[in-house]
Amino acid sequence: MSMVADIPAPDFPRGLSVVAPGYGAPGDRLMPMNQIEAVLEMLPDATVVVAEDGRVVAANAQAGRLFSYPRQEIVGHSIEMLVPSGSRTSHARLRNRYWSWPDARPSGVSREVTALRANGETFPVEISLGVLSSADGRFVVACVRDLSNARRAWAELDGAHSQMSGQLLELEKHNRGLLGVDSVTHMLQSVVAEPEIYQIIDENGGRLFPELSGRLMLRDASETHLAQVASWGERSDDGKLLDANDCWAVRLGRVCGKRYPGSAPRCPHAEGLGDYLCTPLVALDRSLGALHLTPRLEGSAIGQVDEVLASSLVDHVALSLSNFRLLKLLESQAVRDPLSGLFNRRYMEEAVYRELRYSARHGRPFSFVLFDIDRFKEFNDSHGHDAADAIVRELARFLERNIRAEDIACRYGGDELVLILPDTPRQGAVAKAELLQAGIPELHVTHLGQPLPSVTVKAGISAYPHDGNDFVSLFRAADAALLRAKAPQTTGPPVLG
Repeated sequence: MSMVADIPAPDFPRGLSVVAPGYGAPGDRLMPMNQIEAVLEMLPDATVVVAEDGRVVAANAQAGRLFSYPRQEIVGHSIEMLVPSGSRTSHARLRNRYWSWPDARPSGVSREVTALRANGETFPVEISLGVLSSADGRFVVACVRDLSNARRAWAELDGAHSQMSGQLLELEKHNRGLLGVDSVTHMLQSVVAEPEIYQIIDENGGRLFPELSGRLMLRDASETHLAQVASWGERSDDGKLLDANDCWAVRLGRVCGKRYPGSAPRCPHAEGLGDYLCTPLVALDRSLGALHLTPRLEGSAIGQVDEVLASSLVDHVALSLSNFRLLKLLESQAVRDPLSGLFNRRYMEEAVYRELRYSARHGRPFSFVLFDIDRFKEFNDSHGHDAADAIVRELARFLERNIRAEDIACRYGGDELVLILPDTPRQGAVAKAELLQAGIPELHVTHLGQPLPSVTVKAGISAYPHDGNDFVSLFRAADAALLRAKAPQTTGPPVLG
């Protein structure tokens, strides 16, 4: 069986750019390779990026440690060096078949296979695959997780149960729990929004731990509190924030509870409870939160099987959260302008074409507004690039605060900002632009503790279908209107063209 689905590709040049699936139109200025390599280092598992010819083009430090190779001996070589010799022929067939239908196995769907270390040792791993698209082609990202310890742990546990026939009930409970965790794991691999992770735990926690009450707590944005995101059973503090220091599992990053008196003091949040177990969610050597378990019946204790299942569950939840957040970070970087936080030029063009199709189907109006900051070069020369950047950022925030949820604000480049106004006729766009122009000079922007001079903007407006029925026509019309607005006038400077 193949360790990864290999993929051919050209040389991986130093300036190559890669983005998350669904992005990467040819010709775009995408994310440089050094940023992708930095993201790989943040992943908790060994990760390699493989080209279409089967060569490894990037690998993180975890991959080097897992396969016992210096990283430079992996990069540039065939992925099949990490596959047992008896599987290499079938491996080549499988990676060719994978590329015939790369979407047949979505990112995050794992496979358990056998891998090969530098010393010839074979070992079981779990592989998750995903496709990254770039201006130079497509690549596969393979996340590899060593299952050796897990296999040994389960083997030892199974052996103990086979020797103790009197614990048949515990064995059945363990097996049911494993099936339940496996089911939850597959669901976690298919989430498209972080709240779905919480919902999965909320709806399945009682099935996995029928004799226990539980709640999943995660660090909030401030990092100082824990917020309950899922719960089941009798004890629930929904909506109540918990001080992060009140849970020793979060503070220390290791399991704590009544049965571990030497590992940590009793958690303050567990005062008044009997037995309890706190299992931390750890990813990238950082504690994200904890799973808190307590018996439903007073005087009952938490069993070893429950502890093993809790550890397995939080590992998968932490991995799912970490991978999901990193993927969202990649997606955001692919469509957002890094300075202003607005959508970038590539996204702007896609959004215009999308709205044009909608307007054509439904016979609805659509307007495009192009803003330009007056005398921005003079401002830049007088106050410096950092001050000019501060102005652009503040204008971006002002636009986002003063547009509808369905409107789209973008940075076209330099000091040019764009508004895409769906279902808006030209008159409405003119009124909106005038309102924004009136508010911009009132903005108070400071840089290095000093107030900056106020700025003004001119705007050019085009509308579908009067000014065109494609992106190029609408943009040219708005740009021409902007030039008219910026041209000197004997009656005073116009604000709109």
